[in-house]
Amino acid sequence: MKSRFLSNTLAEFIKTKRSFALWLTLLAAAFIPAINAVILLERPEMLLAKFEQTPWLTFLRFNWKNVAAVILPMYIILITNLVVQIEFRNNTWKQVYASPRSFADIFFSKLLVVQALVPFYILCFDVFVIISGLLVHWINPAYHLTAAGIDWENLMLISSRIYLGCLAVSIIQYWLSLRFRNFVVPLGLGLGLWISGIILMDWDKSIYYPYVYSAFMFFIDFDKEPEKLVTLVLSSVAAIIASLGIAYYDTSRLPEKG
Repeated sequence: MKSRFLSNTLAEFIKTKRSFALWLTLLAAAFIPAINAVILLERPEMLLAKFEQTPWLTFLRFNWKNVAAVILPMYIILITNLVVQIEFRNNTWKQVYASPRSFADIFFSKLLVVQALVPFYILCFDVFVIISGLLVHWINPAYHLTAAGIDWENLMLISSRIYLGCLAVSIIQYWLSLRFRNFVVPLGLGLGLWISGIILMDWDKSIYYPYVYSAFMFFIDFDKEPEKLVTLVLSSVAAIIASLGIAYYDTSRLPEKG
């Protein structure tokens, strides 16, 4: 049973390799570090002072601020839709459900593909951040972004917190993508939910709204407000469990799957 699930999951990864998913991941991961490297090199007179104390931490935050609030949610919405649409586009959902596989096998094997792509994006993004930082230092050593000074602890801490914050969104988007055949519907719903979260960020109850968790995981100063980290972690875990349960239950009861 376990080996069959693993082989089915591997087959889902092979399907994804034939799509635009890998290129989307790499391009999305490289976009912000490339832009910010150009900005730092073009505006040293404005930015050098900000990098004097903690160059790598400043550079990490300089890159992550746009990704946590905008690029990562957008990437999750797009990549989830892309992975699920492979079956819709090729009209193969009925073939998938006709195969000798349980619904749980089908549901979780494709979900694992999405859950692998998101941390892969974050890993690629971190690698591109380091490469761009080293490139900036090579061209302008005044930024002090040396290889020996890379702030690995904060890099891992920021990345892990933001990944936890975006997990529920990836599951919700997976559910929406399975629920609606037309790719525009889950795409539009995802963008609408994300934009609503951005608008509601100043509302005190928005800390319970999954689409802003990744932004909050970055922008809130947990040294000053440690209780909010506990609230966010508990809310994220609760949202993951609730969204996974709802997604599985609702999709399994669809009268016509795919």
